[in-house]
Amino acid sequence: MRSVKGIIIGFLLILLGFAAAQYSLIAAGILSAGGLAAVVVSALPKRAEKQEPQAAPAAPVPAPAELSAPELLPDILTDPPVQPKIPPLPQPEAEALYKTLADAYTRIDALSCRGPAWMLERDIRLCKAFCARWDSAKADAQTAAILREKARFVEYSNEFLLPGFGRHGRIPSRRTSGDLLEDLSAAVLKQAAQQQAALEAALRGQKWFEGVKKQLRPIQPGLADAPAPEKRPDYTPPDTAALTRKTAPESLETFYVLAFKTTGKSPSRGEIAQLSILKFRRFAPESVLSAYVKPEKGLTKYARESGVTERMTQDAPKLAQLLPAIDAYLDEQAPLVLFRADDLAFLAAAGSEAICAKRPVYDVRTLTGYRTASLADACGAMFEFVPELGSAEDEALACGLLFCGLADRTLHLTAKR
Repeated sequence: MRSVKGIIIGFLLILLGFAAAQYSLIAAGILSAGGLAAVVVSALPKRAEKQEPQAAPAAPVPAPAELSAPELLPDILTDPPVQPKIPPLPQPEAEALYKTLADAYTRIDALSCRGPAWMLERDIRLCKAFCARWDSAKADAQTAAILREKARFVEYSNEFLLPGFGRHGRIPSRRTSGDLLEDLSAAVLKQAAQQQAALEAALRGQKWFEGVKKQLRPIQPGLADAPAPEKRPDYTPPDTAALTRKTAPESLETFYVLAFKTTGKSPSRGEIAQLSILKFRRFAPESVLSAYVKPEKGLTKYARESGVTERMTQDAPKLAQLLPAIDAYLDEQAPLVLFRADDLAFLAAAGSEAICAKRPVYDVRTLTGYRTASLADACGAMFEFVPELGSAEDEALACGLLFCGLADRTLHLTAKR
């Protein structure tokens, strides 16, 4: 702005100089020279002013990764919360955890998959708890180090050797990866899962068995006041009947299944301590007469091992008092079914007239084809599970259902219906 003004003033002075030339040449020269000087000075470029150094602009602060990259933001709806790292257990606690796992695995490995429903449910919970505890132990660095140190794989037998796990510390498996602990873990969890599956199958069968038992109509036997007659009816061990395709299903419209808990194997020396008689009609259990019996000679070790105690029999009636009710309950024409037909001699020795009457008698053990098998083994072969056989009523029901299965297999009852 100042340079333009200077040039204008310079030109004005030059014009005044020309105008003053008429009066005085000296004045005209001074004015013209001053105007020219003003024009020249104003036209020259200004000298650059010394500028103070400016501070470098601050570098932009980078945005946080989670803000600059929205795709890295955690999805609060799906992503699990970040878990803090759990410090490894101290050495003594890790050793104690190893022993706890070993004891639990040994117990699981020895389970028989037999028993009442509540017991099977408890064993299933044990399997589930063991698997969860094993996973947490494997995640612990100290316990994992102990497992790696103690475990050894045997190539020729395809099994892990792990002290304390199982009866002999052997876990069958194969190496499928290069990590010893991972393969060991897979083998242990597989064994536990197989045992759990077997328990669950047994539980389903046991619940069915207990459901059938609950539907039985109980018969309360009356007690006779008069003692049994001294004269015993003649008893001849019956020839057991065969179950063949020629057997008429109508002949088995009604039958009775008997089971006893005794003080010995021999009818001549042993006595009945518990009896149960089930009535089947059209191959379905209908009613049951069960009673504890007070043996004349007292309980024996044999009876206690079968589950009968003094508390069960101390207030029980004598067999002679029960015989009239037993004979009245048993139909004289209906067949009798026992797992061992020889056990009929126990009732015959006590003086039962209904037992001594002529009627068909079926020996289930012989019908199964395994004369050396037990009732539990026969049920396992027929039903793929073994029911709880803790009482004479359980044994009678299991024997009756086993006989129904054999009759269905031989006579094709299900197909006919």
